[in-house]
Amino acid sequence: MRTLGVAVLGLFLGLIAGALLTSALARPLVSGGEGVGTGLGILLGSLMPVLGIAGAVVAVVVDRKTRDKS
Repeated sequence: MRTLGVAVLGLFLGLIAGALLTSALARPLVSGGEGVGTGLGILLGSLMPVLGIAGAVVAVVVDRKTRDKS
């Protein structure tokens, strides 16, 4: 049950990081008024879910390593 809680926490932290990073990258790119190309739009759109999954995986790995030491 602890692993599930850590995974959910990592998922949320990864999603928050993805939202902040997407906003930080998209704002300067769109400020020119030209819009965003298709490839860049796909990259920016997939950044948040990818970081969410990565956050969950990293959280579980870190939890397992700290549990093994104690």
